[in-house]
Amino acid sequence: MSTDQKIVERVEDALSKSPYCRRCGQPTAIAERDCALWLECSSNARPRSRLQSLLRLDLASSHTRHPIVELCMAA
Repeated sequence: MSTDQKIVERVEDALSKSPYCRRCGQPTAIAERDCALWLECSSNARPRSRLQSLLRLDLASSHTRHPIVELCMAA
């Protein structure tokens, strides 16, 4: 099985197991950051003012966000 195929399977598996954020119910999405693919709440992509975050007690750390696949190999 090719590496690309394994990556696709891991992404599909993550999305099927966690299609929605456990905190707010928004859909999850795959994002590339820090040389890895992450499953995270789609609400993290929307910018919010500091005041909005405080009023909603909307802490990003409590929303779904975890690594799926590391893309870069350590040198």
